[in-house]
Amino acid sequence: MAAQLLAATTKLTYSYCHTPCQRRFCGKTIGQVFDMTSDRYPEREAITYYPKNGDVKRINFRELRHQVDGFARGLIKLGLQKGERLGIVLGRRYEYIVAYLGAVRAGLVVVRHFPFLKAGQLGQQINKVGCSAVVIDNDAVVSILELVPEVEKASVPCCLQPLPSVRCFINIDSMEERGACLSLSGIIGSADVKGGTELQSLEKEIQPDDPAVIFFTSGSTGTWKAVVHSHHALVESFLSLSEIHAHLNEENTGCHLCVVNMYSVVPEALLAPMLTIGDRLVLTESVDVQTVLYTLQKERCTSTVLSPSHVFEISNLTEKRHFSSLKLVLIGGNIVPKPVFDKIKKVLTPNIQNTFGMTEALLVTSHVPTDPVDGRVQTVGRPFPHAEIKVVDDNFKIVPVNTEGEICIRGPNVFIHYHDDEEKTSAAKTPTGWFKTGDVGVMLDDGRIRHLGRKDDCIKKNAFKIYPIEIERHLVGHSKVQLCQAVAIPDEKFVNEVCLCVVLRPGVVCTEEEIMGILKEKLDKFQIPKHILFFDSLPTTQTGKIARKKVAEMAAEKLEI
Repeated sequence: MAAQLLAATTKLTYSYCHTPCQRRFCGKTIGQVFDMTSDRYPEREAITYYPKNGDVKRINFRELRHQVDGFARGLIKLGLQKGERLGIVLGRRYEYIVAYLGAVRAGLVVVRHFPFLKAGQLGQQINKVGCSAVVIDNDAVVSILELVPEVEKASVPCCLQPLPSVRCFINIDSMEERGACLSLSGIIGSADVKGGTELQSLEKEIQPDDPAVIFFTSGSTGTWKAVVHSHHALVESFLSLSEIHAHLNEENTGCHLCVVNMYSVVPEALLAPMLTIGDRLVLTESVDVQTVLYTLQKERCTSTVLSPSHVFEISNLTEKRHFSSLKLVLIGGNIVPKPVFDKIKKVLTPNIQNTFGMTEALLVTSHVPTDPVDGRVQTVGRPFPHAEIKVVDDNFKIVPVNTEGEICIRGPNVFIHYHDDEEKTSAAKTPTGWFKTGDVGVMLDDGRIRHLGRKDDCIKKNAFKIYPIEIERHLVGHSKVQLCQAVAIPDEKFVNEVCLCVVLRPGVVCTEEEIMGILKEKLDKFQIPKHILFFDSLPTTQTGKIARKKVAEMAAEKLEI
């Protein structure tokens, strides 16, 4: 037992450590890291961009540096000061990278907004953090005009209700100024020598521990939480991630396809190798499966991050594909069951890895190439070099290995605080820097983490604890099942029973008995659902995750409970 307790408190990491090449980035800001890489590989292609109109753009590091520096100088010329916040309301556009890197180089804090919000919700996010300027595209203009109809007649700086902190908007799709709506190209073109001098001076003032990026949580509880990360947190994560890619690609340049949403922390996994080792980032506006597969093959991508929906669609393809260049596929969001995992291996690459991360702690775990397939299916891997993990009980005491508890994380990748919310910050972070994730898991003997789900999602049935993922994973990827969600429904004795809500794939027929037959072969008796209900669709949160509480309400209504 003593050996088990010792293992549970040990910092378990990858076999990699920062290489001499990578150590030169330690203690640097995001802007400095980009400068060093673009100086080293000026003619190397940095971004390949596939817009919806099909006009592919290829931008090397020298060209990208020119745009980033121009935008940074333009922001300074607009009067934006170090520490002010720049909102970005864009999808997968290469201008996102320009705005992001230009803002952090100018000492601003980037705020990554959801691009699909309704006008009122977007206004809530902007006001919560007090953005001084907001980068938008033509799609977002509609929401902005709904919030501030007079914006195109106002002057810069504007001060318009209900967005009093915003001094201007920057439209990447416009070539001309319209009141307080400026154009990205105009700001880059307006940059002058003075701005360049100020930019060089400002670089000395920006510290690694300064805030760099604000991410929003989904707001599923009804209130947005704005998660603040430092330059140091992002750079350390960049280094750990890029070392994996460098190890896989050896001396060759990697190419990484980004099809995930830019407002989340996931794109950092693909930005990392571009910013630190000069790899190429491929962005596609369209993310349907056929476009993803075409781009992976056309650009000879070496890695990508896929959502569970992509994974399950790809697993159902029958036509043969050839992806000889693809060496790594990261999957986040849900554990992929072994039957789906095996299908994906045949279509894409044997090196598929489940990962674990969150808004407050970036990417935390992954696998090493030598991990067995069963280990990759059943766990989310080991901690990255920058992260410590422990599993604790309700009294915050470390539990032995192979024992269920709450996953806690400490390291530079952990967020600074929730913006303007000391109470929630104190509840989530201990005085010694441990972040209480609210996720339940088990640390195995070899340091890998088995993720069981959210603590709040646990269904307590008499003396038993049932985690929805333990039920759902046996149906995820099933040929007849598109979505499923296990929720708690009280019975007549006020004991929680499991209700499984299922959405079938289009055009298929499936009965409750058929679903129950599958689960009885896989589950313990106490885990078997009492109810199985079929729905046409299930409600989701702002980030696309299934809204469990709303699903439970739908189930209760259907059962007339």
